[in-house]
Amino acid sequence: MAVRALLALALLAAGFATQMTASAQDATPAPSGDPIVIGAAVHQSGWMAAYDLPPLEGARLAVAQINAAGGVLGRPLELIDGDGQTDPATVGNVAIELIEAGAEVLIAPCDFDYGAPVSQAAQEAGIVGVSTCASSPLYGSEALGDKQFTTSMWNQTMSAAAAQFAFEQGWTNAATIVDTSTEYTQSLGDYFVETFNHLGGNVVSEDTYTMGDMQISAQIQRLQNLPEPPDVIFLSTNMPDYAMMVRELRAAGFEQPLMGGDAMDTADFYPAVGADLGNNIFISTHSFLGDEVSPEMAEFLDLYEAEYGKAPETAFVVMGWDTVNIIAQAIEYAGATEGAALAKAMEELEFELLSGNLDWADAEGGHAPTKEAFILEVVNGEPTFVQRLNPEWAPPA
Repeated sequence: MAVRALLALALLAAGFATQMTASAQDATPAPSGDPIVIGAAVHQSGWMAAYDLPPLEGARLAVAQINAAGGVLGRPLELIDGDGQTDPATVGNVAIELIEAGAEVLIAPCDFDYGAPVSQAAQEAGIVGVSTCASSPLYGSEALGDKQFTTSMWNQTMSAAAAQFAFEQGWTNAATIVDTSTEYTQSLGDYFVETFNHLGGNVVSEDTYTMGDMQISAQIQRLQNLPEPPDVIFLSTNMPDYAMMVRELRAAGFEQPLMGGDAMDTADFYPAVGADLGNNIFISTHSFLGDEVSPEMAEFLDLYEAEYGKAPETAFVVMGWDTVNIIAQAIEYAGATEGAALAKAMEELEFELLSGNLDWADAEGGHAPTKEAFILEVVNGEPTFVQRLNPEWAPPA
């Protein structure tokens, strides 16, 4: 489509390419005028901080780089933020406070249950809200309104990629242990089962778990009582529960491959399982911090280390970087931050991101994201790149 071809021109005009040289930056006029204010109502304390703080770091870095490249529409970006404290009511109030402080776009948390109040506040105010990495299929226009988006793939893609990868390895009998505490964990497990069955696999056991129990002795007993052990066990929960499940399953003698979703791919997970237990584990997630992704990833990693004095610990950092770049590109394309115009631009453009290419459906299509998953393998307690996977079939929303 011609409108999508214009994206390349918009990127060049705004100077968003990460490979911009220092001399080119020096020649770029500094942004001026009133800032374009982006509010980040995210969880900076509590268990959700593991999923929201890394994207916030990436978002701050993106704002700095975009301003160094001339800003957006010649104006600087300004990022203001608040702490939702892993509480839906609190984060909703933070969103309202940021809007009252002048936020023209909102960045929302990495979860539907803990992030929806932010997008609800944005919708009520008539502005765009974008979650950095909420993957529930409820995170879109149908449940939240015509100006609400998520930068993540939906769980249908994440789960289907995991199921297809498992089936292609010859693991034809699967078991699941699914946390029923949040919509994200529940639907992630449900879509894995649906896809695995669709592919011709056999799900021999579907068990449940409640976040915070921090033990799965009953679930392990039921797995041990199966006539034959499963070829693969798919787990769906959050940290620190993911690490507990791995430790208890390995201690009980289950050495077969374990699989999980993006909530496993955190800075806390890898040291928690360590080099001894951190093997034969596969994760369907958003991206990977390595040259295997793209040359732009290497440049991002250099920028991150220069800014923060360390290498990033998790690929969740790129979700904040990508989210801010999406917002900036869409504002440049729309020529405004007004909610309807900005949402229309986000629907019309396709985005080349460090977390994979993204194309949203329109509001009538739920703002469903077309996006691939990244499959990682944990080897000696460290994530390694396996492949990018756009599943051949995924369950309907």
